[in-house]
Amino acid sequence: MRKQFKLGLSTMRWILVLSLTALAVSAQDAQLASRAAGVLEQRCIACHGPSLAQSGLRLDSSEAALKGGARGPALVAGNAAQSRLVQAIRRTGPLQMPPGPKLPDAEIAIIEQWITSGAAWPKNATVAAPAQTWWSLKKPVRPPVPAKDSWARTPIDAFISQKLIAEKLKPAREADRRTLARRAYLDLHGLPPTSEQIEKFAKDPAPDAYEKLIDELLASPRYGEKWGRHWLDLARYGDTGGFEQDPYLLYAWRYRDYVIDSFNNDKPYDRFVKEQIAGDELYPDDPPSMTGTGFYTVGPNRDMLFKVEDTNRAETLVDMVDTTGSVFLGLTVGCARCHDHKFDPIPQRDYMAIQAIFQNAEKTRVFLQYDPARTFDLQENARTAQLWEIADQFQALGASGGRGGRGAGAAGAAGAVGAAPAGGAAPPPPARSPEDEQKLKALEQRVLGMFRSIRPGPFAPGIHDIGRESPTKAYLPARSGRPPEPVPPGFLTALGGGKVPEPPVEATTSGGRTALANWIATKENPLFARVMVNRIWHFHFGRGLVATPSDLGHRAGLPSHPELLDWLATEFVDNGWSMKKLHKLIMTSSVYREASDVSKEANDHDADNLYLSHFNRRRLLPEEIRDTMLQSSGSLNLKMAGRPVVPEVAREELYGLSGNNMWQVTANLEEHKRRSVYMLSRRTFQPAMFASFDAPDGILSCSRRVESNTAPQSLTLLNGQWTMQEANRLADKLTGIADDAGLAEKAWQMVYARPPREDEVRTVKTFLERQTAELGNRKAAVIELGRVLYNTNEFLYVD
Repeated sequence: MRKQFKLGLSTMRWILVLSLTALAVSAQDAQLASRAAGVLEQRCIACHGPSLAQSGLRLDSSEAALKGGARGPALVAGNAAQSRLVQAIRRTGPLQMPPGPKLPDAEIAIIEQWITSGAAWPKNATVAAPAQTWWSLKKPVRPPVPAKDSWARTPIDAFISQKLIAEKLKPAREADRRTLARRAYLDLHGLPPTSEQIEKFAKDPAPDAYEKLIDELLASPRYGEKWGRHWLDLARYGDTGGFEQDPYLLYAWRYRDYVIDSFNNDKPYDRFVKEQIAGDELYPDDPPSMTGTGFYTVGPNRDMLFKVEDTNRAETLVDMVDTTGSVFLGLTVGCARCHDHKFDPIPQRDYMAIQAIFQNAEKTRVFLQYDPARTFDLQENARTAQLWEIADQFQALGASGGRGGRGAGAAGAAGAVGAAPAGGAAPPPPARSPEDEQKLKALEQRVLGMFRSIRPGPFAPGIHDIGRESPTKAYLPARSGRPPEPVPPGFLTALGGGKVPEPPVEATTSGGRTALANWIATKENPLFARVMVNRIWHFHFGRGLVATPSDLGHRAGLPSHPELLDWLATEFVDNGWSMKKLHKLIMTSSVYREASDVSKEANDHDADNLYLSHFNRRRLLPEEIRDTMLQSSGSLNLKMAGRPVVPEVAREELYGLSGNNMWQVTANLEEHKRRSVYMLSRRTFQPAMFASFDAPDGILSCSRRVESNTAPQSLTLLNGQWTMQEANRLADKLTGIADDAGLAEKAWQMVYARPPREDEVRTVKTFLERQTAELGNRKAAVIELGRVLYNTNEFLYVD
């Protein structure tokens, strides 16, 4: 018995050891399964979960993955190499998943180990629905900065370097000073540096010379003109309403000037956004802040001047909600207008809750004022009836510029009181009888008498709250026998939800937009800082850390550098929402200073440069092309602000425009030389330079410019009226130089801000000799040289 007992103890010991080993293996398997489920949750469930299941495939359980979708099973338990999922994420098969950057090797290894171990699913665990887990809906947490290596200058570089090392890539060399200066000037000013400015920077021996250059550029008013243009793209800015009649928005330019001033003054971003959502409620005694609400009126609309009824109220509300969501939150909220969002956790009820906030917002069309204490809106004033009567009489006498209908007469009456749509001289009227001329003068005096003491208000027409007693509900539409259901004002449930609080008893407005502004523009909102940081990164590098700047939802995928994005978002907040500080932080980094040289390793393994092993070259925007031509020819007029300028364009470009006042050229020719941001922006017409080089049309919010390559671009640059005009102006500065080498020196300094090489001087001599002989005129030959210089990559691209 004793021996048997000993044997029993030994057996029991072995059983215990084996049991503990099995438990350890089971715990390891459970941990591996949990880690694999986490990878699938973060990377795959947005497209292959219960709400979407693209190609019929779900990956929210091992059973669903083994069952597979349209292409068959995604997993072969125990055999990672034969599993379609592994082939897709390793990108060795016909599928390459997920869209965007390849998964990190460490995450791929987790999936492979999990499949090899049998692909068991964690007990009592399922992948959470993406509504609660998507990265952008979680508040950013400041991550620790990785250890810096010898290349890294800033915390930004430490994050970039970590990824480069993981991807076995090396950063490019630092760009030379001339390249850096040109890059910085065009990024911050939209204008290249002059040869004198480059020379000053290149010869500055101070160790902080580059930092001083960035400070100078940020302090210049040119900064607001360049970065204000980016914001105007988002705000779908235009000086006309669009659609068939494309009416003039007479004071939209005040919003444009407000945006430029805000950037130049480094207005904190949270304040900037609050002014645009609810400036009239939050800052009623500050006209510049109230101008911010022009954000909601400078987009396309069918409202005609003096029109009493807004027959497009539904579309106006849709535009307000959709643009608020995409610009300030980086979410495609508009996709939930008619049904629950197909990808993001935005039910239709949430959409209507946001729309309810805007129910009591009304456009302030044309404000005029007798004195600082009294204002009135023309559409609500008794004088409106008199204006219609006068307008009809103007029309009958043929004084409306050839446009028929009551709207045209109103425009004519407006022109008579000094509000001509484009600021240019109207075409001369046809010959009239002396009697008709007397009648016209009498009508003009009558209008002037009505408005002699009135001047434009100090702020752009925006929106205002029509009172706390106004309707504050939107309605879910009737469906399947269900009656329309009222929805009170509220916020997105995916971001915490909640209802708009009732205004205080003494309040005269509903306060809905105030509540919305305070809910959006706060560090507690997980999207607010991330979205703007990503936008600024996008405009500096040509691609955001998230590739779709106005969509950080599920369809956008994951950031290329998630930790860096969150670090920048928290840094942005800690620096008081200062955009200028963020610019400087980005532009003084080593990654921004890289040359645009592409290594073989980068070309083979990171062709899209997601990991930023070199700087991305970019082509100039159409505004930059035009402005740079003006500067290079010595013609640029740096006057700021004011009514939009209407420069002359080629007659053939105007083909299809109806009416004589659709493109009334500004009489003062010096105004034509102003920067492109001050040009008239028509939604139904763009000059050839802008149409060819992908300028936005102002119909929808534009978060990133397209960069196409088409034949009309080359034809426009080579033969367009604008190029010919600037080449002529350039030739005026050069033809007095008889020596070909001296002419080449001057031309290269004006256009490229550098001296020519010897081979370039020889080429210029040969070119001028041949062209002078062919054209019989040296100036004509120099004009041809200018056309050539404006059509080179060095002129059109930023390295």
